[in-house]
Amino acid sequence: MPDQAVMAYSTRDSLLGTAALRIAPLQDAVDVDRATDDEVARLTLWKNYRIDLNRIEQQTGFPANIDWPQSPDSVR
Repeated sequence: MPDQAVMAYSTRDSLLGTAALRIAPLQDAVDVDRATDDEVARLTLWKNYRIDLNRIEQQTGFPANIDWPQSPDSVR
């Protein structure tokens, strides 16, 4: 059975992949100055989520007790 850190990083990496897929079209719209206010706001949410995912190992309970950040998809 993989240890908790390996499992945590695997989960994190999967979630980062989803975040990258959500961020890319939003960032494209911003880059070519075609983003709506809603798209800019969603891009900010997704980027903050990605930052939080990349900081899970800084949590005091890592890797046994991780407070996973909430996906912007789940708060819409």
